[in-house]
Formats: sequence, structure tokens, C-alpha cells
Amino acid sequence: MNPAYLTLELSQAGLNGNAKAGSESLRLYEEHYESCYRFLILSGSSVDESLDLLQEGFLRLHANLRNGVHIENPKSWLIRVLYRLRVDEFRRTSRVSCFGDFPEQVWDHRILTEGTPETAALDRERTESLRAAVQKLTAIQRQYLMLRAEGLKFREIAELCGVTVGSVFDACSRALKAIGKQTNV
Repeated sequence: MNPAYLTLELSQAGLNGNAKAGSESLRLYEEHYESCYRFLILSGSSVDESLDLLQEGFLRLHANLRNGVHIENPKSWLIRVLYRLRVDEFRRTSRVSCFGDFPEQVWDHRILTEGTPETAALDRERTESLRAAVQKLTAIQRQYLMLRAEGLKFREIAELCGVTVGSVFDACSRALKAIGKQTNV
């Protein structure tokens, strides 16, 4: 899923500036592209929007590295940048971000494609149960869980969303309890 044009842009950016920053940008791109793309798709961006936002996010990462900025946790940094870019895009286009409905391919990907028919049927049943439980969560609970699933800490989510750490922790705890009750986990 890695678009070649972004890899080429990062390579050229490295040649036009700090070569070390260019190679570091490419390494981080390869390492975090899939997770960042998944984050954008799960948060409701279309494929085209996701690719545009990814391009902007990774180019900002490269610019910071080229300018000598040390980024402690690049994945969290990228997710925060992509989140803000996405919010800005929704504000600009007057759409509302719900972080609610996960695309079908997310659920389809979850179903095992190997094993016995019985195993596949059980996995489909569990997936449907999980899907129903997630649909019953509030939009905030889904959003916080998604950000946690992408590796952000409670503190980072709180800073990103402008709430307290306790609020994030409580929402995630309630969401996990609700999912556990509804899926009999």
C-alpha cells in the first residue's frame, strides 16, 4: 500500500537537504506507514484523503528531522500530526468527524482465511459479536480506543483531544468493560 510517489518525494527531499534526515525519514516511513494509514481509514478518511494526509504528515516529519528536531516517539508524533491534519480538513470542508463506523474491510480482514471451516465460522461469529459491541460504544469511546490501539498513551490522547488523562482512562475502561460484557470475553 506504500505509494511510490511519497517514497520518491522523501528520497528527493533527502538529496536536496540533509542526507541523514532523508534516510531516517524513509526508514520511519517504511516502519510506520501501515499503522498511520490504518489510523486514517479507521477514523473515517477515504483512501484518497488518507493518502493526501499521509503525504503531508510524512513531509512534515522529514522537515522537522532535516531541521534537527529530535522526535522521541515518531509513531505517536505522526498520529498526532495526522489527527490534527484530519481535524483541520474536516473543519475546512465543514464535515463532522465521528470516528464511528469502521469500514467493512477492517472487519473482513479480521476473519481468518485459513484453518478449518469450523474455525472460520467461529471467527466470523466472534467478529460479528465484536462488531456489534463496538457499534454500541459512544463515538468518544471508539475514538480513544482507536488511538490507544495505535500506540498512543493516555496522556498523549488527552493532550491531543484537549481533555484530562482521567477522562481518557475512564472512557477506555468503560468501553472495554462494555465490549467484554457484550462479547462474553
